[in-house]
Amino acid sequence: MRSRVQVLAILVLVLLFVLLLSVTKSYWGTVALYLNIVLIISVVNYEKYSLRKEGVLPSDLLMLKSMGKILEMVNPVILFGSVLIVIVLSVASYFMFRSVKVNMPVMARCVGVVVPIFCFWGLFNIQNQGTIAYKVGQIFGDNPIYYDSAEAVESNGPIINFVNNLNVTSMDKPINYSKKTMDKAVTKYTKYAKKLNKHRDANNTTVIFILSESFSDPTNVPGVKLNSDPIPYTRELMKNTNSGSMISDGYGGGTANMEYQALTGLSMGNFSATLPTPYTQLVPSQRKVFSINTLFDHSYAIHPYSGTLYSREEVFKKMKFNDFYYLNHGIPNNYTKKISKNPYVSDKSTYKFLLDKLKTSPKNSFYQISTMQNHMPYNKDYYKNNDFKVTSHLSKNEKSQVETYAQGLKYTDEANQYLLERLSKLKQNVSVVFYGDHLPGIYDHLNFQKYSVQAHETPYFIWSNHKQLNKENNQVMGTYGFASALFDDEKTKITPYFALLHKVNSELPVIASKVSSKTSDPNLPNGSMNLIDKKKLNLITDDKLSKTQKKLLREYQLVQYDFTAGKYYAFNKLLELP
Repeated sequence: MRSRVQVLAILVLVLLFVLLLSVTKSYWGTVALYLNIVLIISVVNYEKYSLRKEGVLPSDLLMLKSMGKILEMVNPVILFGSVLIVIVLSVASYFMFRSVKVNMPVMARCVGVVVPIFCFWGLFNIQNQGTIAYKVGQIFGDNPIYYDSAEAVESNGPIINFVNNLNVTSMDKPINYSKKTMDKAVTKYTKYAKKLNKHRDANNTTVIFILSESFSDPTNVPGVKLNSDPIPYTRELMKNTNSGSMISDGYGGGTANMEYQALTGLSMGNFSATLPTPYTQLVPSQRKVFSINTLFDHSYAIHPYSGTLYSREEVFKKMKFNDFYYLNHGIPNNYTKKISKNPYVSDKSTYKFLLDKLKTSPKNSFYQISTMQNHMPYNKDYYKNNDFKVTSHLSKNEKSQVETYAQGLKYTDEANQYLLERLSKLKQNVSVVFYGDHLPGIYDHLNFQKYSVQAHETPYFIWSNHKQLNKENNQVMGTYGFASALFDDEKTKITPYFALLHKVNSELPVIASKVSSKTSDPNLPNGSMNLIDKKKLNLITDDKLSKTQKKLLREYQLVQYDFTAGKYYAFNKLLELP
């Protein structure tokens, strides 16, 4: 952490102390409350950074309504230790400082409240050039480093990093954004959609998107060797389907963002870096929301966990899902079985519930499944029998976690076989898009600068029980491209919006965020975008793009802005089947 920024952080903490003292007028109470706030900030930031390589953000506060479920994921030792320290600090503050009297005149108390509140209000504008707060931040050397969440915490500290993310802008307005510009885009891609649709049919398939929690290939991680393959069925299946690597925008977390991109076709790389979670920060305030499920007659979401996490209840309602099934809402107890001591519902149980719903759901339905079985933590006593041993040189703790994680992958692999064998026997046409959302945050040995792309690679496949799909192996894709790839594979008629995504998928590198800091383009939205070459699997800057590619990228950004932060000039027309 740089010394000048550290001074700014100290000033923020001093203002907080003055505010608390002015409000409570109790010295021991202020000391106790202040120390506990600092403790909580430190512990939460440490835990999040160690698991996801990013600090605590303002958007995390929106998760407080799901605090019970979040605490279930925290190591009990850390949880118990934190509670114990809170009690000790409170008791110690009382006995040490209870005799200290605070004599503050009314005017002094008013100043002690107004000045800190005024300063904290100003911090909301610390990244708006021209404001006093921005100038103060520059004097103290504040650099938000939005393109690298890990470096941002290390350089600025958790408090200033939190402040830098307070004033959220979903996207910067493109220079040429206007109704006229969007009308041109509508005309262009309506014409292109008509051309593509000449040899395509109307959709008559039930589609299932399966986001498999933390599903990845540990043998693809440098420095990790196992005694056997944990995903043999899935690996063999991928040889005979459209399959390959998905580039995740998260490491150790970010599930909702992968889900959002898959459903909407919008890329996190186009958003401002101060919008880390669209589900909680963007969707609730939108007047219109597009999701692939609206293209189907009926749609359902299934998540064997809390429905409030990432505001999914509100989000799926806004996306017009017919129903959202989660624990304590719609999922019967016989479909919530777990494996040994793993606290999460097994993938096989979730698949059984899906198969049961398919018996009664109409044709041409859409299912969004987000599993939980392989969610962190990975305790060594989760499974009664573990078939896996790490044979490479890792720390004892890392070995233990990888071995537990690999055993969970094996159960997912077996569940995949169970599901697809039963889907094969159904009369109705069913297509499945399966993908892992991110790697687990357990690889402490990994050099993230050197292996940034590999740390964000997860497997995916597109499969159909009756339709003959393309068999393109080793493809590289962004999560936002799955729906478009599926429609291309099935030769399904598409809207102008998906005609645009067809070009984005086929002609541009993968558009992602938070993959690496080295090659982020400062000319793109707040420096948040990373471009990944699909053949070489390395990061490139946008100056490597051709003029045609740059134009296509700008068109994609214009549409994303129109759909999320703009005036919806093209929203309806781009989503109509020509």
